[in-house]
Amino acid sequence: MRKEITVLFCLVCTLFQAQTAVHLKDKETKMPVAYANIWKAESLYRTADSTGVFSVDDNDKTNFFKITCVGYHDTIAEITPEILLRPNKIDLAEVKLVQRKFEKTLKLGKAKRGDNHYGVQWDTKMAMTAKYFPNNGIKGKYLSKAKFFATATSKNRLISVMVYSVGDDGKPNEILNKETLIYKLKKGTHTVEADLNALNIEYPANGIFIIIQHPLLEQNKNYSKDNSHPNGFFYEPLISIDVTNEFTDSWYFQEEWKRSKSYSLNVELLVSD
Repeated sequence: MRKEITVLFCLVCTLFQAQTAVHLKDKETKMPVAYANIWKAESLYRTADSTGVFSVDDNDKTNFFKITCVGYHDTIAEITPEILLRPNKIDLAEVKLVQRKFEKTLKLGKAKRGDNHYGVQWDTKMAMTAKYFPNNGIKGKYLSKAKFFATATSKNRLISVMVYSVGDDGKPNEILNKETLIYKLKKGTHTVEADLNALNIEYPANGIFIIIQHPLLEQNKNYSKDNSHPNGFFYEPLISIDVTNEFTDSWYFQEEWKRSKSYSLNVELLVSD
């Protein structure tokens, strides 16, 4: 079957705008905070790069932005050259010590190349997708690995993986990983394997969500070769999906979490004792 690429929304031309650079730093250490998400209203606006820097269009400078990052408290801030984030310290009394055996592993779902993929349109709000894994009577198992196929037309594309709990309404609720999981990809189609063992997250009775997020960074942009739209682009990598005609197990974020009725993410989850 001919492989098809689904890009969320059609490509359009972007306009060059004056921008202001913002540096994110740890409030205590003054070290850069990498890969934080910057939100405008309910939409993902930018992702800070590996040096903690992101840019803001000058016509957005008067807005308030929400900044979220694993390991830090959420911050609402006006745009200034430097913004400090307060670390979210872990209470050692709450740390659960787990003696893992790694003797038995169960595979849930299947990572496969597939014939369809999705990328993220340059101005889309849908940079985060989620795969739900129900717990059908599995006890005493911990999250081990999440796997999926991703395609990149250039090296050094980045993809982020997160783990979310399931809310009472069945939607992704709270982030459970305490560290940022960012993966740098090679050119071509390869398996992304997110190691979740160090998180020591027990497989919840009501299931779990594996979240895939495209960092909105320059190094992830694939520019259109169409001369009529020289500045149009979408974000890579392309993620393997199965096309569906109804909701099965996947969600996307567009101002809020919504069920996907057109695709299912080809994500595999391994759980072990």
